[in-house]
Amino acid sequence: MKRYVLRPDSFLARLLKILPNRRISLLSIGLLLLLLLLSQLIYAGISYLFPRVRVVDWGTIEYGQWVDVLVLRNELVLTAPFDGEARLLVEEGARVRAGEAVAELINVKVWLDLEEEQRLALRTIALRLNQIDQEVAQIDKDLAVLTAHDSSLAGIKTEARYLVTQKAEFLEQRASLLRNVEMVLADWQSYYQLIVTDQPGIFSTKLDGGEGLDLLEHTEWKTPFKHGFSGNRGFASKLTAGQPWAKLIMDYTQTLVCQLPPGSDLKPPEEAVLLVNGRRFNLSFLATDYTNRQWYFTENSLAPELLEKRSFPAYLIYRSATGLRVPTPALAFEKNTGWTVSTSVKGEKRPVAVEVVDMNDQWAIINGIPLGTVIYDR
Repeated sequence: MKRYVLRPDSFLARLLKILPNRRISLLSIGLLLLLLLLSQLIYAGISYLFPRVRVVDWGTIEYGQWVDVLVLRNELVLTAPFDGEARLLVEEGARVRAGEAVAELINVKVWLDLEEEQRLALRTIALRLNQIDQEVAQIDKDLAVLTAHDSSLAGIKTEARYLVTQKAEFLEQRASLLRNVEMVLADWQSYYQLIVTDQPGIFSTKLDGGEGLDLLEHTEWKTPFKHGFSGNRGFASKLTAGQPWAKLIMDYTQTLVCQLPPGSDLKPPEEAVLLVNGRRFNLSFLATDYTNRQWYFTENSLAPELLEKRSFPAYLIYRSATGLRVPTPALAFEKNTGWTVSTSVKGEKRPVAVEVVDMNDQWAIINGIPLGTVIYDR
C-alpha cells in the first residue's frame, strides 16, 4: 500500500496547520450565518401571521424615462469690437432689464493709461447718450404717427410742436455730452464701448458653441445630438477683436429637445416634468419628429440648472396619476372578484373590491374605499 506524505511547504500542509487555530473563528461565522437564516425565517413567519397595516392616503404615482436633453434658446452673441479688456457691471447669469448696462469694453491701447475717474466719466456719459438715443427714437415714432393723421387739427399741431421741441432739446444735450466725452478721451468710441441691453434677458459669458442653433434651419442632419458642443467657457476678461465673448439670453423661454432611447414607443404627453439635480421643471409639449423619439417641449423658468450645459441627461416624467393610493403588494386579483384589498370590519379581516385606476411596481391608485381606511399590506 502506498503512503502519501505531505511536504511541509505545500499548500495543504499549511492549511492543516492553520485550521486548528482558526476553529473558533470558523465556528463563529457558521453560527452567525445560522442566526441570519433563522431571523429571515422568523421575519417571514411574523409577516404571514401578523401582516403589516397601512392607511389609504392621497398620493401620486409617476412614470418616467431617462432621456438626452438638448437646449435651444434665443441668444444674442456679443462680439468684441477691438482687442482689449472687459469689465462686467452685473453678475454672471443676472436677469437684466432693457436699457441696463452690463459691461464696459476698453481698448488695450488705453487700458493701462485710463484712470478710474475717467472710466466712470465715460460710463456715465455713454449711458446717458444711450438713453437720449432711445428718447429721440421714440419721438420720431410718435411724430410719424401724428403725420399720418390730419395735421390741420389744432391738437395734433400742438402735440407735434411739443415733440419737435423735445427732440431739439435732447439733440442739444447729446451734442454737449459728445463735446465733454472728447475732453475725457479723444476718439473715445474707438477705445471704449458700454454694452447696454435693448431688451430684457439673462446676461451670460458662458459660451458653448450652440448659440443660435435652430433645428428648423437643418434638414440633412440625422440628430441634433451629433453636434459636439464644447463645455461652457468661463469668463475671460481679455478681448479679441471679432471674437464672441458673451451673450444675452432673451424671451425667458427655451425649447428642450428630449431624445428617448432606442425601442421606446410612448405616447407624447401634453405636459411633462423634467428632473435635473433634484429639481422639477414643468414642460409643455410642442411636437415630435417622425420617429417619435425626439419630443420638443417649452420651458419658461430658465433656471441656472438648465443654463449650465447645452446637452445633458435627465429624467423625464411623461405621465402621472393622482388619487387614493395603496401599496401594490396590498392588492390581490382573482378572476371572479377582480382586484381586492384586505381590511378589518368589526375586527374581522375581509376583502373589499376596488377599482384600480393606475398602478406601477410600488404604488396603485384606486377607487372604492374611503381615505384613511386601514388595509393589510402583504
